Amino acid sequence: MKRLLRHSFIALSIAGLATACNDHTVYHSFQATPSQGWSKSDTLFFDVPLNDSLQPYQLTAEVRNLNDYAYKELYLFVNHNFTDSTIWKTDTVSFVLTDKDGQWTGAGVGNLYQSSVTFGTVQTPHSGTYTIKVSQGMKDEKLIGIRDVGFRLDK
Repeated sequence: MKRLLRHSFIALSIAGLATACNDHTVYHSFQATPSQGWSKSDTLFFDVPLNDSLQPYQLTAEVRNLNDYAYKELYLFVNHNFTDSTIWKTDTVSFVLTDKDGQWTGAGVGNLYQSSVTFGTVQTPHSGTYTIKVSQGMKDEKLIGIRDVGFRLDK
């Protein structure tokens, strides 16, 4: 079991590095959710340094889930301040994690799957560090089976 989990992690890491290393990606980062479950009150923060204020960026949210995630979908509440550092924009990002037969749709090996959803384009008014805040938007107070949440910005 440990060997399978290690191989799953290695395969997803290689896939993540391949995605992160292209010329269009300017930011790509994951954060782990608490191992005992992701509570509604647990907010993840991503600090995004950007140098080009004239460039539009495509926003992509990513999740890694385990087999023990109980639902076919996942909703995230994503707040960011890309258009103005004092004004927060909120998006609800919806992931469909299984097909109609209940099979996981994300890329993965073993019991770990990675899915992504592109949900918008932003252009910053000036270079600087911007923030993405994300929380889970499901009915359960605590979600089991969501391992990591990530964001990618591409030119």
